[in-house]
Amino acid sequence: MTTTSSETMPDTFSGAVGWLRAKAGQEAPTTKPRRLPLGRILVAPTVFQVRTGAAAGGVTEPFHVKALQQALEAKPEGRRVLDRVTVYAIGDSAYCIDGHHRLAAYRAAKVKGSVPVEWFEGSLAEAIAEAAQRNQKVKLPMTQSERLEAAWRLVILGAHSKRKTAEASGVSERTVASMRALYRQLMEQELEVGSYLEALRWAKAGENDIEYTDAMREARIDRYVKGFVKQFGPRTPTHAEEFAEAVAKWAGSQFAGAVASWLAPSDDEDEETDF
Repeated sequence: MTTTSSETMPDTFSGAVGWLRAKAGQEAPTTKPRRLPLGRILVAPTVFQVRTGAAAGGVTEPFHVKALQQALEAKPEGRRVLDRVTVYAIGDSAYCIDGHHRLAAYRAAKVKGSVPVEWFEGSLAEAIAEAAQRNQKVKLPMTQSERLEAAWRLVILGAHSKRKTAEASGVSERTVASMRALYRQLMEQELEVGSYLEALRWAKAGENDIEYTDAMREARIDRYVKGFVKQFGPRTPTHAEEFAEAVAKWAGSQFAGAVASWLAPSDDEDEETDF
């Protein structure tokens, strides 16, 4: 479960949003200071961290946290600050919508006292869209899978136009339209809505009529690449023939033939190499 202070919220995005909306009915803070103690800043990665693989606190890139920590520790005491963390008021609490890695770095560097923040003003739906849009601009590029998940969350909210959803998440309007169709099917079936990947699996299993867009194709390729890197490391295997034979044994000759056909040079490329 995602933990904020001593309370817990649902694991699914839609459930967590409902939980936060209920909390939003509580008394709001009377002041919004420019600095907050670290302990006052709560996190809800299920809602505001659009990147996949988020761990405790919403961190997805430990090496980035380490780099920020080192930058903080290189500064003199009393001046150990990073860019402002963006927070959003829900009830009497402040939730991080952008800056999860900065928060983790502050804690790793054992920074004491308060840290600079900026407050986002708007509805909860607007805050979620803002979190997605800001993640497109940071130095850690979002993968296609992460952009699709961000768009899916905004589709579930149903508070934004197709164009706004596309702009905030970085996917095409065509993909957003396809997501809306998929979401309507899930609602008509009265099924629980989870991640976009889970929804696609449901659509494929039931052979539902969902358009397979270029963005979906790129996201699938992203997942394959991540799996290769996790299993074999960032470099290609040195024994190419043995690796190819292993792939053929694992996936079958038909699959291996399809891969070989795709990798083979085209007729135009053959003509160019003749010169």
